[in-house]
Amino acid sequence: MFGITHGANEILDMWAIIRGRHDVLDAVRWLCLVISYLFLFEFGRRFFRLNMANAPAWQTRTARLFGWWSLPLIALAIFVSANMSHDFWKVGSIMARYALGFPGGILIGLGFFFEYKYEKEILMPLRVKKYFMCAGGAFLTYGILGGLITPKADFFPANILNTESFVASTGTPVQVFRGLCALTAAWSVSGILKIFNWEMRDRLQKRSDSLQSLNEELQLEINERRTAQEQLNSSLREKEVLLKEIYHRTKNNMQVITSLLNLQSNQIDDPRYVALFNESRNRISSMALVHEKLYRSKNLSSIDFKDYITSLANGLMTFYGTNSGNVSLAISTGGAILGIDTAIPCGLIINELLSNALKYAFPEGRGGAIFIDLKKTTADNKWDNEYELTVRDNGIGLPGDIDINNTKSLGMQLVTNLTMHQLRGSIELRKDGGTAYLIRFKELKYNERV
Repeated sequence: MFGITHGANEILDMWAIIRGRHDVLDAVRWLCLVISYLFLFEFGRRFFRLNMANAPAWQTRTARLFGWWSLPLIALAIFVSANMSHDFWKVGSIMARYALGFPGGILIGLGFFFEYKYEKEILMPLRVKKYFMCAGGAFLTYGILGGLITPKADFFPANILNTESFVASTGTPVQVFRGLCALTAAWSVSGILKIFNWEMRDRLQKRSDSLQSLNEELQLEINERRTAQEQLNSSLREKEVLLKEIYHRTKNNMQVITSLLNLQSNQIDDPRYVALFNESRNRISSMALVHEKLYRSKNLSSIDFKDYITSLANGLMTFYGTNSGNVSLAISTGGAILGIDTAIPCGLIINELLSNALKYAFPEGRGGAIFIDLKKTTADNKWDNEYELTVRDNGIGLPGDIDINNTKSLGMQLVTNLTMHQLRGSIELRKDGGTAYLIRFKELKYNERV
C-alpha cells in the first residue's frame, strides 16, 4: 500500500512541476503522500516490535514508544501544524516526512536487521542474509533521504537541509537516490520472498511425501482391519450355524423324549399314570418349542413371545380337543421379545395354567374364554424390563380354600417354584368371575450368546 500511494504522489508531483500547482491537485497529492507514510510508519512500527520476546531491554523500551496509539497522535499533530501554517499543503507534506517517513523507514530497516539476528538459526540455511542486510540498509537510507530531505521551507530544518541544498552539495537530485533505495529494497524483498517460496515448496513436498507415506500406512491398516473383520464375520457365522445346530438337536432330542413317553404311556392301563406321562410330555414339548423358535429366529438369543405362546396354546388345545369347541383363546403380548432364560420358565408356567384351565375350568362342554396377557409395567429399559403376565379364564373357578403356596398339585408347585425361584417374581391368585393368575417378574439378565 505504501508503494501504490507513494507512487501516485510522485506522479502527481511530476504533474505539478510540469503543469503547475492547482488546489485540487495539491489536496490529492498531499493526501496520497500522508497516506503512504502512514502505511510506511505502521509497517515499521509492527516490524520493529515483531521479536520482543528475544529483544534486549533498550529495544523493548523503545518499542513501547510506538504503541498502537502513536499513529493517530502523529497524524493529528501533522494536521494541526499544517493548519496553523501559511501553506497547509506544503507544510503538511514536510511534517508527514519528518514525523512518519523518517521514523517509519528507520524502524523498517532496523526490523530487517533484528529479524535476521533473532531468527539466524532458521534463516542461515536459507542463505538470505544478503537480502536482509540490503533491505535493512535500503530502508534506513530511504528513511533519511525521504524523511529528512524535504522541499525548502522557511522553518528549521527544512530551511537548511532540503532538496535544493542536497543538489548543491552532491550535484544529483535526491529523487535519484530515493529511486535507487526503492529498487534495492524491492530486489531484496523479492529475493527473500522467492527463497521463502522455495522453502515453502520444499516443506510442502516433504509434507506431501509424509502424507503419502501415512496414507499408505493407513491403507495397510484398513486392509488389515478389513481382513480381521472378515475373519470375525466368518467366525460369527460359524458360531451362528453351530448354535442353530445346537438348538435343532436339543429340540430333536426333546421330541425323542416325548415320543418315548408316548410309547411308554401306550403300555400303561391306569389313566392316572397316563395323565402324568401326558403332562410331562407337554412340559417337554413347551421347552422344545422354544428351541425350535430360536432355531428359526434371526436372533439366536431371544424370540417373539406371542408367536411362541400361540404355537404352544394351539398345541395344547389340539391335545385336549378344545380347538374347535366352545372355548376361545385370546393372546396379547404387546410385541414383547424375551430372552431364552425368561421365555422357557414363562412357557412352562403358561403350559401348566392353560392345561389346568382346559381340563377343569369348563366341565361338561361348557363354553367360555381364556385370556393370556403379557405387558410391560416399566419404561423401556434394556436391563430393567418388568412384566406382568396374566392367565385368566371365566370358567367355574377354584375351591375357596385352595392355597397356591401350599398345594400337593405338582403343576401348581411347578408354577410357584418357577415364578419365585427362577423368575424371582411374585404370583397372585384371583377368584372373582373365574380364575386369574397375576405373575410379576423382571426379565432375567444374561450374557449374549453370540
